[in-house]
Amino acid sequence: MGSCPTLDQYVVGLKKRTRGIGRRKLKTLLDLKRTYPADAFRKAVEQALHYGLYDLVRLENLILTFVAGDFFDLAPDE
Repeated sequence: MGSCPTLDQYVVGLKKRTRGIGRRKLKTLLDLKRTYPADAFRKAVEQALHYGLYDLVRLENLILTFVAGDFFDLAPDE
């Protein structure tokens, strides 16, 4: 399939848990991939796959936690 085996496994799992073709969920997943930084998206998909998480709203929340850690320095100034 693609260049990322983790994402390929996630897509297969997502299709298994979706009625019909799952076109809407796949489109949403593609939108998430295009919208967020690649590293944060990849980390979130790896974690979601590990825990069997296929709810895309929760996947987006996971991506946002990785994005927040990358872009915002939340540590207090010393």
